[in-house]
Amino acid sequence: MTPPTRPDEPVGAGAADGGADGGAAPETARPSGATPGPLRGWRVLVPRGGEWGERVTSLVEEQGGEAVVVPLIEFAPPTDLTSYDSVITALARGEYDWLVVTSSTTVMSLAGRVATLANRGRQTPGTALATFVGETRVAAVGPGTARSLERVGVAPALMPSGERSARGLLADFPRADDGTPGSLGRPGRILLPQSDLAEATLADGLRELGWQVDEVVAYHTLSGPVPGAGLRTEVREGQFDAVLLSSASTVTNLVELVGPPPPTTAVCCIGPRTERAALDHGLRVHVVPEAASAEALVDALARYALGGPAHVSTLDAAPSDAPAAAPDAPAAPDLPADPDAPVATDAPEVPDEEAP
Repeated sequence: MTPPTRPDEPVGAGAADGGADGGAAPETARPSGATPGPLRGWRVLVPRGGEWGERVTSLVEEQGGEAVVVPLIEFAPPTDLTSYDSVITALARGEYDWLVVTSSTTVMSLAGRVATLANRGRQTPGTALATFVGETRVAAVGPGTARSLERVGVAPALMPSGERSARGLLADFPRADDGTPGSLGRPGRILLPQSDLAEATLADGLRELGWQVDEVVAYHTLSGPVPGAGLRTEVREGQFDAVLLSSASTVTNLVELVGPPPPTTAVCCIGPRTERAALDHGLRVHVVPEAASAEALVDALARYALGGPAHVSTLDAAPSDAPAAAPDAPAAPDLPADPDAPVATDAPEVPDEEAP
């Protein structure tokens, strides 16, 4: 059965053979068609592996599609373990009033490192982090990060009520001295572990609220291995019906390691900052969900496959070197705020489901 097509966009098809020439092979490539749905017959490229890639694969398959995971970004431990261990030890001593977590990758990094430090590794990541956190309040940037924390026994005390973003978190975060729940009546301390690519906007916003913020690199974001020539050809020739982009880094690595997909491939960006990166690389963007989550991203793609509106954006305009939208492309509705935008417009997004 052929996949549904947009009126202005024929959808390509083909079989993956990435890795046959010695390049990196797809991490996941299960046959589609077992489940009926709007993505039945669609091949969807997922350029991020790990837990996020597995979750997206399941979501795509629930909609009837086939997900092919080709990790184009990878995460590595921090090179400065002395500083990392120092703040983790301070956390265990109760020296922080808040632990602020902005991604599931940060949770995995903390849990793994704490398990190494705790009782010489006798505790597992599933129990050690909760022990180290103790009574320290924990803030999560969104429900995906909150679920990752809960899986290791840590219950977040704060999550944004609106945007799943740094800006949304700052909007709900108490001042250090305003007497609201979580404030101290004095400058308190916050531990903020992040990627090495994170901007200072979240930390600066917390400092403006009166907090002392200790930033530490929890992991490094790296480029993944170059995929095989076969898969690179499939992407460039439009043999993938869609690609799901979860960060500006995945956009850059897609273009540099694989090559740009043609306009017939539906480019799906998790939020405005990722969309901006795609436009800056000359890609036409077809899908932007209302919320920065894997679920919202796949749901928006499913709506797009059925011919419905799936492009929510508050970008002022595409850069001059970006292709113009097709005449019948869905118009972007006005929104009160970018779903995953950070505090500053030039800072990388910190949505719930992605790392930089």
